[in-house]
Amino acid sequence: MKLYKPLFSIIIIITQLILSLLDYYNLQEWRKMNPELDSIIDLSIRYDTLFLFVLIIGIYEMLTKPSWFKTFIRILLICIVLSYNFLGFIPIEDFRSGIYNVAWFSAFVALVLILFQLVKYGIRKTND
Repeated sequence: MKLYKPLFSIIIIITQLILSLLDYYNLQEWRKMNPELDSIIDLSIRYDTLFLFVLIIGIYEMLTKPSWFKTFIRILLICIVLSYNFLGFIPIEDFRSGIYNVAWFSAFVALVLILFQLVKYGIRKTND
């Protein structure tokens, strides 16, 4: 299998990793400052799975040949990363859940397509 121009996806994946780590450390600081609230409040932590979703979509983007679809995937990656990290500026109720669901669905589709490419590659190698 060949990687097609992986630099863009690598930059997006590293950016999301850094932002996820910052969210993690901010949450740990909050827990240290508010230990009594930590056990009471049910926190919806999504930065860890969001990173995995961006990673899967980024890997699929690396495996895709240059085309309009690759450009669409790049725009989708940028929208997911930027909108999740700047969602405080967007006054839409449940916008965080919407971004998370789009990332989840896109990652699932990308994972199925990656598996399809791997099977296709394996069949081609066994036939040769």
